[in-house]
Amino acid sequence: MDSKQSLDSIGALYGDTMYWLSEHHYKIPNTKSNPAYRMPFCHQSVFVKTSLLKQHHFDTSFKICADNAFFTTIYHQNIRFCYIDMIVSVYNAYGISSKPSWQFFKEELRIIMRHRKPYALVFFWKYLCMLTKYSIKSILPESWRLKIQSRYNVKSHI
Repeated sequence: MDSKQSLDSIGALYGDTMYWLSEHHYKIPNTKSNPAYRMPFCHQSVFVKTSLLKQHHFDTSFKICADNAFFTTIYHQNIRFCYIDMIVSVYNAYGISSKPSWQFFKEELRIIMRHRKPYALVFFWKYLCMLTKYSIKSILPESWRLKIQSRYNVKSHI
């Protein structure tokens, strides 16, 4: 297969995201998600073929997780994703989807039930862990929280 055919077979190209935690704390997280359910990248760090975006519009019934629903859908249609080892975007780590909420829980569960129902039990466990982690972070002094966050699940620490 030549490089032109190889590039043509890629539907989404994604790279790393530098998460901004504070003025002096940044990190580039490891990618450890399960792409069959969760997108393995930050939505600001992905480039998608225009034809896919025209074919599969974002489902606006998702107020927080429309991007995850889109990427999960195209993944299950065997669209090829390709990782590039470079920082593509800088992202504020404190956006709406960074903290647990009932809306986030419902939307994520809807996506799972569409594509991978058996994963629901794993999701419940992960969500419970996320709630616990968020609760602990909220009571820690900011300096401790930032030190922990900037070193947890990192590919690179800046």
